[in-house]
Amino acid sequence: CHRNNGPVTADMSCWIDQSTVTNILVDDKPLTVSDLVPVLRATVEVTDWYSLGLELGLPDHQLDTIRRDGYDEADRKRKMTLKWMDTGVASWSSLVEALKSPLINKNGVAEQITKDHPRI
Repeated sequence: CHRNNGPVTADMSCWIDQSTVTNILVDDKPLTVSDLVPVLRATVEVTDWYSLGLELGLPDHQLDTIRRDGYDEADRKRKMTLKWMDTGVASWSSLVEALKSPLINKNGVAEQITKDHPRI
């Protein structure tokens, strides 16, 4: 909000660039294996697990190993998600950002996660 040397009042209008406030709107606690099922449920619409893994910061060689060793696509997505959680930097906000990326383009899923996991 912009204010001209005075208090912000109810008659002032404000707008927020949604792309810059994800970390404010989403619970940012680190995700662990106990969050696996909620994360998989939240991302059920995401079928390209490999690209999601890249957006989440996993290196190609780890994703290639998962591709080679996974039983099926659901197993590969589960293994990729666990590998991401093992990094120690996995969070709902980083997942939301990855889902919003042009490569994944699942803005609706990102918005739902933002609604379901507000900052505590």
